[in-house]
Amino acid sequence: MMKYMLTLLTLAVFIGVDAKKNDVQEYNNSSASDSIECLKQYSIYTLNLKKKMYNYTLEPWRYMFNNCPDAKIRVYSDGIKLYSYYYNKAKTETRKDEIVDTMMMIYDQRIKYFGTHPKYPEGWILGRKALDLMKYKRGNQKDMMDAYSWFSKSFELRGDQSEDVVLFTWLKTGLSLMNHGDISKDQFFNDFMTISAVFDVQIANASGSETERIKKIRNGCEDLFVKSGGGECASIENMLQEQFSADKDNAENVSRIVGLLDKLSCTDSPFYVEVVEKNYALNPDYKAAYQLAKLFVKKQDFQKSKTYYQEAINSCDDKAVKSMYCYELASIEFVHFQDLQEARELAREAVALKGDWGKPYILIGKIYAAGSKKFGKDEFEHSTVYWLATDSFSKAKSIDPSCAEEANEQIAIYTQYFPNKETLFFRGLKEGDEYPLGSWINETTIVRSR
Repeated sequence: MMKYMLTLLTLAVFIGVDAKKNDVQEYNNSSASDSIECLKQYSIYTLNLKKKMYNYTLEPWRYMFNNCPDAKIRVYSDGIKLYSYYYNKAKTETRKDEIVDTMMMIYDQRIKYFGTHPKYPEGWILGRKALDLMKYKRGNQKDMMDAYSWFSKSFELRGDQSEDVVLFTWLKTGLSLMNHGDISKDQFFNDFMTISAVFDVQIANASGSETERIKKIRNGCEDLFVKSGGGECASIENMLQEQFSADKDNAENVSRIVGLLDKLSCTDSPFYVEVVEKNYALNPDYKAAYQLAKLFVKKQDFQKSKTYYQEAINSCDDKAVKSMYCYELASIEFVHFQDLQEARELAREAVALKGDWGKPYILIGKIYAAGSKKFGKDEFEHSTVYWLATDSFSKAKSIDPSCAEEANEQIAIYTQYFPNKETLFFRGLKEGDEYPLGSWINETTIVRSR
């Protein structure tokens, strides 16, 4: 009798201590002997699991799962950990499928016995169940549909308390299903808007590193949305208009909205103009200046566009980005202002900043070709500029294979305007000679005939 009382006392102490961890539930509807056996099996499996002795963990864990299902919530999280180990060890797809089915059963039983847990209720469990199904069986359409429904149900139950990783994977699953025709584009868009609104609430209530983590995941969701092709710009703008109006003096929020509109090519509305101008007022950096430059290009106000391009170029310290800005402004100088010398200087600056980029050399070749008719005093001198133009086209394809096709097309066009051999003879020139071109060009090229 004394031994029996000591055992019960040990059990009571065990339960009392573990209860402080907020993860226990009393052994309901069990006799003293049943409870003692549950305690025994629990002690065995947890000790073996801690030592990673998985084969000695399985049987006592199964006893707990089958005979003490309402004893301790930890049994279920440990069960997922245990079967994850066996999944990684499984040799066949059939065995892996069986293990995943067992994991899903563990989640179902956890909902049955612990679905009202104050910290980890049914909605939380469903989210984790869906995450594991996508972790182990992504690519199977039926399983993805099951996971999608569990994610949706989890959100219904958790709302703004939904885990960010659950929200991200829900949207990622929805994107795959939309691409396979299992859900509509409208449904995917609605999911995105719902998830975006939740992130707004969570970021507002977060602080420190948690804020940055949620923002990073929200950006991932926005990238998924952009990848999907997005929705109609009018619908997107309605959603973003609310976010903008609610926090229009928040520089980070406004910058994010501009970035999303740019990614989705929703740049034709008065709302976009308003947001871009507000962004520049709050974030007067090179990115904001560039957005205004592009905006005024669309409005065909090239003088204002040029002003903001110059500001972006002057304040940008990223060489690759600055090279792109120089190239784009060079194109504007060439096409709209017809300032060939300024266009060439900007294209040269683009080359200096990014030496393996061929497009600025293509542009320089076109600038020379366009200026040929005004160079020199006769047809021969006009034609010598084409030597220099083809030099630039050849340089472009030599450093950047992606430009080869366009470069070859331009070379084919302008070599036919080279002087013929007879003209070279009368000019006292022979192929291969160096030939200087003066004036604003001030370059040396090589004599060639057509």
